[in-house]
Order: sequence, then structure tokens, then C-alpha cells
Amino acid sequence: LPSRPSSGCAQVLSYPGHSPVTSLAWAPSGELLLSASPVDTAMLVWDVSTENCVQLQWFGGGGVTYLAWSPDGSKVLAATPSAVFRVWEAQMWTCERWPTIKGRCQTGCWSPDGSRLLFTVLGESVIYSLSFSEYRGEMQGQVGGSKTASIVADLSETTFETPYEEERIGGEVHSMVWDPTGERLAVIIRGHPDAPGSQTVIAVFRTRNSPVFELLPCGFLRGERGAQPQLIAFHPWFKKGGLLTVCWSTGKISHIPFFFVSAHVPCASPSRSPVTVMASTSVREQPLFSEL
Repeated sequence: LPSRPSSGCAQVLSYPGHSPVTSLAWAPSGELLLSASPVDTAMLVWDVSTENCVQLQWFGGGGVTYLAWSPDGSKVLAATPSAVFRVWEAQMWTCERWPTIKGRCQTGCWSPDGSRLLFTVLGESVIYSLSFSEYRGEMQGQVGGSKTASIVADLSETTFETPYEEERIGGEVHSMVWDPTGERLAVIIRGHPDAPGSQTVIAVFRTRNSPVFELLPCGFLRGERGAQPQLIAFHPWFKKGGLLTVCWSTGKISHIPFFFVSAHVPCASPSRSPVTVMASTSVREQPLFSEL
């Protein structure tokens, strides 16, 4: 039977003045660990094997409230308590900053190749996109982000009429994750607590990053009545598509597979009308299915 490791097996990393630590992010290679605190203006890059660290210091904007390392290991998103966030280049550790208008960066996620960052702002119901160029030669070591972010999705509250009831879906984005294949984006949308019929759901989008960026609505996920999604994550090595894990407020955990279909399902063409799947059912009962 598996046994719980003793406290003597724990490796403790500490640094003076670096507390409380509220954000951690492993490099995709597993060699480096980032730690950050909202009250410390320095981010620490740890070599865990030697327990040594390097400070990444900046001034203005406060500490760090959220970290996200790009899957290719090239860049790091560092959100601050103020209306500004930074993106670090993970070789020379240079950074670029972007100010937001209304509030701090709430959450963000990277495309698998690290060329695009999707992020949201606290109090807003839209998703922004930033694209990044890959520099070589003398330009290597620069972040290469676009000057301005573009809005790629508006998740403001919308009312759906169903055979059973009126459902209201939409609101502020709480968190989001992009699956490792780059084909699905899952977003937790917080409903308005004071609005009747408003609820917290997981919106799923079909995505494509090249040759042009696409973000298309795919469906909604929700748990049993009264269950609120708290945490979401995609499995890094699911071979049949995407596997989303959801932790609910009831303490339950769900594993939701997305099987990507291509050759097995007829795709729409100019001579063929697209197939509507269970159009007469409610939003609650519709299957989560889309063609690729």
C-alpha cells in the first residue's frame, strides 16, 4: 500500500523577505521553479537541485499575483496586483510590460508553441490576445510581443430560452486553460450572484493558432445542481484528444474527455448542409461535440 512521505523527505526552499508565496510555476523541463509573492517585487528562479535562486527584480506595479510558464519554456506571464502585467523571456530574463485599463490581469494561458497569450482582466467579461514573434541572432533575448492586445471573445451574460426554463450564462472570467494540442480552450465563467438564473459554467471553445487564429464556441459544461467549478486542468499526454479535469465545490472531481474527430464524421461542404446535433434539447442536455 502507498504510504505518505514523512516530513523529513520535504525539501524546504526559503528566501528572506519572500513571503507569503502565493504563486508557483515549474518550467516545462522541470529544471527550474518560479516563486512569487504579491508583497515582494522580486520573483525568484530556483534551481531546486541545488536550492539556489536568482532574483528577478523590477520596480513599480507591486509583487506578483499569478504566474504562467509557456509550454515551450520560452516565456513567463507575471501578473501584478496593479493594472499592469509583464512577460519575461526565459533565456536572458528580459521583460516587457503591458498596462491594462480597468484592473489587474486575472488569469492567462499560452498556446502550445508559446506564440500567443490569452488573458483576462479582473471585472471584465472579455478574453484578450497577445501574439509574440520569435527572434534569432542579434534580436535573440527579446520578448517580441505585439504592441496592443486584441479582444477575441466577449463572454457577457446572454439569456438562452430552453423548453424547461430561461438560462442566463456569461459574466466575469475566473480562469482558463488551453489543451496541449491547441484545439480546445476551457474557461470558467462566473455568473452574477444577484441575478436570478445566472450560474457559473465552463465554456469550451474550439481553437486554432495557425495559419490564422480562431476561437469558436463549442459548448458548456456544468456539474450537478449547486456544484461550482473551482479548478480546471488539461491532461498533458492524452492521446485521443483532450482530457479536462474539473474540481467542483462539492469536493468531487470529474474527468471529461474530448475525442477529436476528423475522418470519421462528414464535414460541412458547399453541397452539404451542416448537421445539427439534438437541436431540440436544452443547453443542459446538449452533447459536447464538434467537427474538426
